[in-house]
Amino acid sequence: MSPEALGTIMLVLMVVVIFIGFPIAFTLHLLSLVFGYIGLGNMAFYLMVFQTIGMMKEEVLAAVPLFIFMGYITEQAGLMERLFRVLQLIMAPLRGSLYVAVILTATVFAMATGIVGAAVTVLGIMAAPIMIKSGYSPRLSAGSIAAGGTLGILILRSRTAHYLLIGMRRRGHTFTRRLHTRLE
Repeated sequence: MSPEALGTIMLVLMVVVIFIGFPIAFTLHLLSLVFGYIGLGNMAFYLMVFQTIGMMKEEVLAAVPLFIFMGYITEQAGLMERLFRVLQLIMAPLRGSLYVAVILTATVFAMATGIVGAAVTVLGIMAAPIMIKSGYSPRLSAGSIAAGGTLGILILRSRTAHYLLIGMRRRGHTFTRRLHTRLE
């Protein structure tokens, strides 16, 4: 079977299985294993092991548990609850002010760390109980935490954009050279 047909079948099957209600993480894992085996044979399992070992060797990931621990200590000390209350009072006339506060805080955390998972996990520990206790919808609370964490990597001061601008600057792009010198 051609790779194009295999990819199309996998995409259609993924959408169907997700719409049926199967969890996305398990859907992606199962489909990647099945279609990897169909397309690559036993090599798909070897590649899975090599990718896992390679990911475990990443030195940057050692900071993630410490960042989560820092967020947990901050939450246990009551600092985050006071921060969210202050932000909620500042934006009191605005409906859903705690959602806005969470998105802003998550964006700042994600920009500071450069790791979306760490920011989302910390805010899930800290902000979700406060939001649920305040009467906000759990689903919308989870969505705002995830959106804020993802928003952090999209802001220009993040490491990804910084490295992209450095790379474009070295290639001689005039606009990016001017933009990057202003951001430094």
